[in-house]
Amino acid sequence: MNTQEPGPNKLFALGQRPTTSLLHVLIALKIILLFVLAWNIRFVMDEFVQLGWAKYFSNGLFDTIWHPKAVGYAVFYEIAHLIGWNATSILLAGRMQSALLACGTIALIYACARALGEDRVRSLTIVLILLCFSNFMERIFRTIAEPPAVFFAVAALLVILRAPALSARQLLAAGMLSGLAFLTTQKSVYFNVALGVSLVADAALMRRYATGAVRGGWLVLGWAVPVIVYCFIFGGGAPVLAAKNLILGPVEIATRGGGDYGGLRQFVVQTLARNAILYGICFSGMALSLMRIMKLDERRRIALIFSLIVTALVFAHDQPWPYVFIMALPFIALWSLELLDVTAAYARYRVVVLTVLITAMAMSYASDVVYLRLNNQTQLELVARAETLLAPGEKYFDGIGMLPNRQEPSTLWLDQHHVLKTLQEGRESEAYKILSDSPPKVVLWSYRMDMIDPVIAPLIRDSYVQIAPNIRMAGRRLRSGRLDVFKVPVPGRYNLYTTNGQPADGKVEINGTPRSLPLSLEAGVSDVVLRSGPAEALLLPEGDYENLIVAGEDNAELFRGIYN
Repeated sequence: MNTQEPGPNKLFALGQRPTTSLLHVLIALKIILLFVLAWNIRFVMDEFVQLGWAKYFSNGLFDTIWHPKAVGYAVFYEIAHLIGWNATSILLAGRMQSALLACGTIALIYACARALGEDRVRSLTIVLILLCFSNFMERIFRTIAEPPAVFFAVAALLVILRAPALSARQLLAAGMLSGLAFLTTQKSVYFNVALGVSLVADAALMRRYATGAVRGGWLVLGWAVPVIVYCFIFGGGAPVLAAKNLILGPVEIATRGGGDYGGLRQFVVQTLARNAILYGICFSGMALSLMRIMKLDERRRIALIFSLIVTALVFAHDQPWPYVFIMALPFIALWSLELLDVTAAYARYRVVVLTVLITAMAMSYASDVVYLRLNNQTQLELVARAETLLAPGEKYFDGIGMLPNRQEPSTLWLDQHHVLKTLQEGRESEAYKILSDSPPKVVLWSYRMDMIDPVIAPLIRDSYVQIAPNIRMAGRRLRSGRLDVFKVPVPGRYNLYTTNGQPADGKVEINGTPRSLPLSLEAGVSDVVLRSGPAEALLLPEGDYENLIVAGEDNAELFRGIYN
């Protein structure tokens, strides 16, 4: 296919061509659904911690905290911190940010299609097909590093495709955008490698080896510019250390791989099964284009090689969580109409392919609506309740960073690797040391905390009391006349409250000595007896707990089924 407007066969390759207006309506409906999903869908654990990393910019990042990953994504999500006024609003603002960025990525893919010679109708159709992939619709709005990285990667490819001639200026610009993608997440090395190889390979196929070397040089130079700036901005007086951390930091994570989790390849099967028709059509288009690669014009050849490499690397990734596939889907979708073009001369086959494609697209709308069942109401209620229990300077711990605007004793991330490491190290583990050396006021509970409970139970059992589902607070549940051991984790003023959070009249005895309420307690072990007052009461840090204490078991559904 050349870069001119499609001829008759191409123009009518879709059979009875949908009108531009209809495509606009269908795409608009998808985008509306995208924002509805972004607002309502349950958060995955990675979203909390990656959105929350922005809080460390003024609190030790690249000073006392050297994150092993690039933090470009945190710069992006700092906007949500500036817009939001509490934890819940920050989380939802981050989601809206990502959804808006997704619209930008969609627009760039449309522009890429146009740069490859597609007309408006076909370019809009490519965009619609992209929006019909379940992984794209369900993951592109996540507050993680991949969405902004994809945006920069698509922008880099677009610069190359729209260049009248690949001069140094265009190659530098594409390299800089590739560098920004890398600074968002080092997984963007997939994009970087794919772009470099596609530019060099295209020149090599045309036997222009010197041109390929020059292209690679300018691209690497452009890539290096934002990386060097990053190292000086965040490294301060130690840019070399920042560079070392940036390049070598992810190596340990990459070499560790997904072995700790086991069974992650199931997500490859999942995405292929849920989008079998769309993948079949797109992969067929890529294969058909590859078979005639020498007949393609330069732009399509570069785009094809880029798409093939990115797709191969993403699907071979050792930790193929569902959101990883959004790194490949925009580029896969670019080839979605090739199979229809090939069958254009065979009416019977063209009708079959078109019917199957339209059916898959229609089913995707139903799939989007069904996905809404995974609503985030319980998660946001937990976040709001926990935030209210903590003053801005007070600390909490959960190992997954659910509160983007509250401090934690450590940046420990309780992924499966660190869960297993905690169980192996026991009292020498970081989790144990956090709760013993710098205990937080509040502990948020999830299945990750359940997994390390054998290690931390001695530090939780007599020091924290459950006051709501998934929330433990420094304190002790007391029953009239019974001696209870209270291992005070956080020193301060404590008072007596009823089990529904109202201040309680009563008297307590601490280590055999009657004490008036409220009372000051030092960290350490105390014997506490409730001598008068309600039959059951809570000894908690002094505060207002109206409507904050709720009876009930932990909600096991907080993160269940979020990758389905």
